[in-house]
Amino acid sequence: MADLRLNGDELRPVVEQVVRAVLDELSGMNLLVHGKLALTEAQAAELLDLNPWQLRDLRLAGKIGFTRIVGNRVRYTQADLLDYLRRHHEPGKEAR
Repeated sequence: MADLRLNGDELRPVVEQVVRAVLDELSGMNLLVHGKLALTEAQAAELLDLNPWQLRDLRLAGKIGFTRIVGNRVRYTQADLLDYLRRHHEPGKEAR
């Protein structure tokens, strides 16, 4: 059995390359929600625990981003949903 010894300087580029490859793969996977790049209003509403009509009202009020695709159909991306949640986040109060 071979004895492989590497110092930190020799190992660093290999580790960085592996980490970069894993992060690239994960970022590509994060674009998909339920295996899709964009969700219908009903699917997006379900993820936000809203009724579809509530999400529609938010969209019509300009409070959430969306995309129109062929046939003038409305779709929501993961970025649309996360941006909405970030903008409406209220930090909790500290326990006393």
